[in-house]
Amino acid sequence: MKRFLIPLLAALAIPTTVNANVDSKIAEDCMKATDFQGCVESMSSQKNNNLSIKAGYDEALIAFETGDSLKAMKSINSYIKKNPNSKEGYLLRAFINTYDLSEYDKALEDVDKAIEIDQSYAIAYALKADIFYFDIGGSASQTKKILNKAFELSPDNPFVNFVKGDFHYDDAFILYDKGKVDLAIKSAEEALIHFEKVIENSKNNEDLIIKRIYPLGITYTATALLGEAKFELYFVYKEIKDRKNAKKYLEEALSDYTTAISMAPSQEKAEEIELDRDFDLITPADIYTARGNIYSWMNNKVKKACSDWKVAKGYGDKDAQKNYREYRC
Repeated sequence: MKRFLIPLLAALAIPTTVNANVDSKIAEDCMKATDFQGCVESMSSQKNNNLSIKAGYDEALIAFETGDSLKAMKSINSYIKKNPNSKEGYLLRAFINTYDLSEYDKALEDVDKAIEIDQSYAIAYALKADIFYFDIGGSASQTKKILNKAFELSPDNPFVNFVKGDFHYDDAFILYDKGKVDLAIKSAEEALIHFEKVIENSKNNEDLIIKRIYPLGITYTATALLGEAKFELYFVYKEIKDRKNAKKYLEEALSDYTTAISMAPSQEKAEEIELDRDFDLITPADIYTARGNIYSWMNNKVKKACSDWKVAKGYGDKDAQKNYREYRC
């Protein structure tokens, strides 16, 4: 028995020696292989190749987030060429084509390719609805179908809920202009549900795509839109003589705008991003003006309205300047 002990110990020691400069997970996986060294070399090579491929995607993602659309497109094209079955690759290229290059047809082609690869890809359906409705003027009915599919697949996803909220909010205005007040209210209140879900599920979100398309923060933007939508509902309920709901939404709008102000970036930063990326953002000036407007509709709150308009006026907001003058602040 003793004569087998040394060879056995030597055999057990071989993987440990070889493993000195090898990834521990690879070494563990190869322990049961007949050819340990061959297994390690094969898996290490595969891992390095996968890391190289992922690095190409990450390079494109970082370039997109920083606003370097040419580098982002070059990197993602190279990545897709090497990895033609990557749903993430096609989706990222769709985002680049949509938000940087306004190539909506190409974006839709990539979204459809991503969905073809994975028919349960909720974010792809949401982006498709976003492009279809807001960029190429698709019908509300078809947009609803696409968004319902996205929501069914991922009911808590911040991007899915943001697009769904944005759609219902926009549709509320269209319905109101057509005289369909009840349907407009229903659509606006549906928007509130989804904006609230965005806020609930997007805290500390570090997704670079989300950071790129909502550069002031998706939570901040959703909170501001929540306040805006509730302020609009105040006027609609006031119009139909529903004082209880009107008062409720006015007070809630004030609260939401106050929350948005507490998390807002600097006006300088917001304006810099607007100019650099040609985005129309909800800036602190917009929020202070809106909150001042809300105060002006409340009893004995004109001084607070003037205070907010003064801040917005200092940022150069023309509506705030006009209100400040008219109310003789």
